[in-house]
Amino acid sequence: MYIAHKRDDGKKQPLLDHLIGTAKKASLYASYFRKSDTAFICGLLHDIGKYSEEFQDRINNNGKLCDHSTAGAKVLKSINPAMGNLLGYVITGHHSGLLNGGGWGAVCEDGSLQGRLKKEVPDFSAYKKEVSTDLYPPLSSIARQLADTRPFEVRDQGYCFSFLIRMIFSCLTDADFLDTEEFMNKEKITRGVECDFAELEDIIIKHVSNLDTVRDINKKRREIFEQCLRKAEKAPGMYKLSVPTGGGKTIASMAFSLRHIRYNPKLRRIIYVIPFTSIIEQNAKVFSNILGEKYVLEHHSNYDFDQNDEQKYNIKKLSAENWDIPIIVTTNVQFFESIYGNKPSKLRKLHNITNSIIILDEVQMLPTEYIIPCAKALEELVNNYNCSVVLCSATQPELERFMSEKIKTEEICSNVSELYDYFNKTRVKFIGQITSDDLVKKLNVIDQCLLIVNTKKQARKLYEKLIKTYGKDGIFHLSTYMCPVHRNKIIEEIKERLKDEEKCIVVSTSLIEAGVDVDFPVVYRAMCGLDSIIQAAGRCNRERRNELAYLYVFDFTDEEFKVNKSSPYGNYLRQRQSITEIVADMHEDVTRPEAIKRYFDMLFSNASVLELDKKHIVKKLNEGFDWNSPLDFYFDFEDIAHDFKLIEDNDYSVIIKYNDDAKMKISELEYGYYSREKLRSLQKYTVNLTYNEYYILKEINAVKGLGEKIGVLISREDYSDEIGIKIPEQLGIAEFT
Repeated sequence: MYIAHKRDDGKKQPLLDHLIGTAKKASLYASYFRKSDTAFICGLLHDIGKYSEEFQDRINNNGKLCDHSTAGAKVLKSINPAMGNLLGYVITGHHSGLLNGGGWGAVCEDGSLQGRLKKEVPDFSAYKKEVSTDLYPPLSSIARQLADTRPFEVRDQGYCFSFLIRMIFSCLTDADFLDTEEFMNKEKITRGVECDFAELEDIIIKHVSNLDTVRDINKKRREIFEQCLRKAEKAPGMYKLSVPTGGGKTIASMAFSLRHIRYNPKLRRIIYVIPFTSIIEQNAKVFSNILGEKYVLEHHSNYDFDQNDEQKYNIKKLSAENWDIPIIVTTNVQFFESIYGNKPSKLRKLHNITNSIIILDEVQMLPTEYIIPCAKALEELVNNYNCSVVLCSATQPELERFMSEKIKTEEICSNVSELYDYFNKTRVKFIGQITSDDLVKKLNVIDQCLLIVNTKKQARKLYEKLIKTYGKDGIFHLSTYMCPVHRNKIIEEIKERLKDEEKCIVVSTSLIEAGVDVDFPVVYRAMCGLDSIIQAAGRCNRERRNELAYLYVFDFTDEEFKVNKSSPYGNYLRQRQSITEIVADMHEDVTRPEAIKRYFDMLFSNASVLELDKKHIVKKLNEGFDWNSPLDFYFDFEDIAHDFKLIEDNDYSVIIKYNDDAKMKISELEYGYYSREKLRSLQKYTVNLTYNEYYILKEINAVKGLGEKIGVLISREDYSDEIGIKIPEQLGIAEFT
């Protein structure tokens, strides 16, 4: 008997059982986007290299490692060269990840797909004894399924095929994992959660109906909510929810999604995508409290699964692997890097994005230099994978300009201008240049005020000026020099002070702007892009407690507070400041939709393709398909995965001994209990620093290295409960938020 796996108790899984089990699962997953036969053939052939004597010796007698992933791709190419070149990526990479394509001159040593297809592998011909061609799905059916994957624009055929490869790869890797898991575990593992979306819709409608409607603002929020329900009855597609800050778009967009599933029953999942880990927790908590915790998966780098409830812990932890749960709350980084990644751990979940409603909250926060590949991915999900996309923001960047004209974006609220008129009870005043000392004096006469600056350096210096002048009572600092747990603690204290009408002066970087639910009577904002100014205005008079409130935009005159204009961040900031100044000259009220539209029109019109697709991701993928040579597909998946980083991974992580939990986990790391899960659980105690900052701390023996780009702050004394990690001023403080 040829075997695929062997358990610790000696039980063996027949290889044919594994191939058929994997093929059936992969076929089921791919049926959601009409590619069941394509995925089946990949599942059936993915492990036929295990029929070699070398592999059987490996598994039975702990023999040498041997290649078993190339064989299936070779067989498929011998049957049909085009299929082999296309689906060969899926089969060869099902353990290590999607490979670079290589080219006609590829050699087996270069690790590319074409190199692998030329590689000599152990004799696996014994597969013919068990895997008969009768098991194959009709090749004509596979050909039709592949041909049926079409882009809106002919020029995007390469991108379209590369996306399909990722989807089939996702089906295969998830199926392979799950079939193996079923055999290797002696006890049945509970995965996923089923739910009645109609029941959840009723729950959220009841929740909103119970809210206070005495105040006019809640009546207006109810109106937005009901518009979302009505629009949700339409077919899947691209939607925009342009709701001013304070309009209740979080709950309204979820209600839209739940009603949308009722009218489009093929839809099966809701994915809520948020720009920052700093605000994801509050949104996940809102959904969990209303709809039930078991239906909501919070998945991001800072999340630590609750181990107190073993069953819940297991289900949530396992669901994070492949997103087989009804409602996912995740980050831009997790979502888009799962699309453009190449490793099984990233791509395994991708097939479960099909037939989903994807809500992009604060869509304007997508990095400009990756906006084209992000837009293209959303277009492809709508076009070929039956997804609905909801773009949510008070400052819509008109993402559709980077999509085909054939995709129509529908506004959910019909009265956007009227909504802005109602909710906009904050006026923006540009007060020009001011010294830091004069700014500090202005804050002295205000009981509650939010001051947002552009850099961590500015935030720290201004906070120090404030407490030196007025003391620490009621004065707070927020920046990414503070670990996430610390920041969340400070934000909760700020919210309590605001509610109790106590003194509360906050100096923050832009991290507070998008999605942090705070309401100040006055806001000061250092000059920046109009989108950031509008988001800052959303932290002012949010609940309309005052008839009118003001956000004051200023420029520092002090040299020590100026941003270095020659730095990359300085260039980025200067461009946005200049466009904002032009828009402010043309519009009396810069918070109006027409002003915001003009801002983004100018921003994107002035940007080159390089500035909008920094690494030429879309161009490279389209060039992977040559119309003159339609049998060949040269997609450099490995390079693309390396290049596509929404947040550049050149930061250095410093773990803070913030509390007893952090100290215990750090001790386990130091004593050799090193694992990805352990590092993930420490993310909430981690501060990311630049190369220079990290090595400054190493030079003064403040940091102990634990691994590549990872260290621990040795003394808690080097971490302040007010400002976070202490970088000696004379050695430099970074100009980043």
